[in-house]
Order: sequence, then C-alpha cells, then structure tokens
Amino acid sequence: MRNYRQFVGAFVMAVTVAALLGTASPASADTGAPGGPQRSTCAFLQGILYKIGNAGAAEKIANIFENLFGCDFTPVD
Repeated sequence: MRNYRQFVGAFVMAVTVAALLGTASPASADTGAPGGPQRSTCAFLQGILYKIGNAGAAEKIANIFENLFGCDFTPVD
C-alpha cells in the first residue's frame, strides 16, 4: 500500500497556499504613492511619450494610454 501521508500533506499545503492567494490583496507598485495610486504609472508613460519623435504618433499613443490607464496627458499651458 502507498503512503498516504505524503498525499495528504501535499493536499493540505495546496489548500493553504490557495487560501492565502485567494484572500491576499493584489500587489501593486502604485499603491500608496504620493499624489494618488496612478501617479508613478502615469509618469512612466509620460516619459515614454516624451521619447517619441513624431508628435502625431505620440498623440495617438497618449490616447491609448489614457483609455487603458486613466491618465491625463493633456498639456498644461
């Protein structure tokens, strides 16, 4: 007969890990950043937009980033 202790131990470990992953909050690099939760993501995306040489292409990509991440890339005068 097989040793069921190993099977039960592995099952208990799998249930424990699944319970921890199910109850844990997702980790995000933006959580608690000064200025709001999306500040560092939007700043990173703004840096990408600055490196694009074509203004028309940068505007199109900025619209995509605004829709995906909720950033506001409108120029401030």
